[in-house]
Amino acid sequence: MTAMKRIAAATDLSWHSSRAVSRAAMLARELGGVELGLVHVIGSLALESLRHLLTQPPEQTERKMIDATREQLTKLAGELGEEHHIPVTPLIEFGHAHEEIVRYAETIDAGLVVLGAHGGSFVRELFLGSTAERTLRKLSRPALIVKREPRGPYRNVLVPVDFSEPSRRALEMALRIAPEASITALNAFEVPFEGKLRFAGMSDETIQSYRIKAREQSNREMQQFAATTGADGGRISRLVEFGQAPSVIREQADAIEPDLIVMGKHGQSEWEDMLFGSVTKHVIREAACDVMVVSAERLNAA
Repeated sequence: MTAMKRIAAATDLSWHSSRAVSRAAMLARELGGVELGLVHVIGSLALESLRHLLTQPPEQTERKMIDATREQLTKLAGELGEEHHIPVTPLIEFGHAHEEIVRYAETIDAGLVVLGAHGGSFVRELFLGSTAERTLRKLSRPALIVKREPRGPYRNVLVPVDFSEPSRRALEMALRIAPEASITALNAFEVPFEGKLRFAGMSDETIQSYRIKAREQSNREMQQFAATTGADGGRISRLVEFGQAPSVIREQADAIEPDLIVMGKHGQSEWEDMLFGSVTKHVIREAACDVMVVSAERLNAA
């Protein structure tokens, strides 16, 4: 993997997004002082609506608002740069937030995009198509959704894996982004068509034997999978559990209490994602900690 050169952080200058930019600045420092790009998007539709409400000359009021926003963003960039000793570049864009965030990340070739989750409302917004959710759909770069106030470097990381290429890249990203953390690679396994086998009259003993074989197979695959990262064996704990992936991940997150969950993005179409949901979306909705989603396409270019 090449060294990460830039991190992009989106901010709406609210208290909620301050957690995201703080975490982004911390990561930029921890990764050797990489550049942090701080982007704020002024929505074009909201701006157009404002123009219809103004009684004063719209150009004058609009310019004052933009200048005040630029001053606030520049001040924030200066404070982050001074506190974390990193280069910070502020930028204001105009348009649809998710589109501009993705375009900005591509423009600066960001190795990571950091977004804020707006507290408890994030779950509701995810259903309705929030900026974070829309950005994740279009983004081909690793994205970090920050849910907690950052207290220090990540120390306890959970990486759900299914032994696919996106999962491998997620594990590599966890090793990169949290070099001092304890990392748990978790695989949830099931017996294919177990319900149908029971309905067909298969005995509990036979089903149990299938579970044992499935666990043995998953353990072998987990050992081979972890070895592909080239990491020191002491860095990664391997865990294989029976059950559906969302439930297993939730149970283990409750038990392990990670401060970060890292998952691979499998590139589902928007239609498939809307109909069936995805394990990644379940985790984003339910996790109490920060969640990183790693797209397989661009990790090596980060």
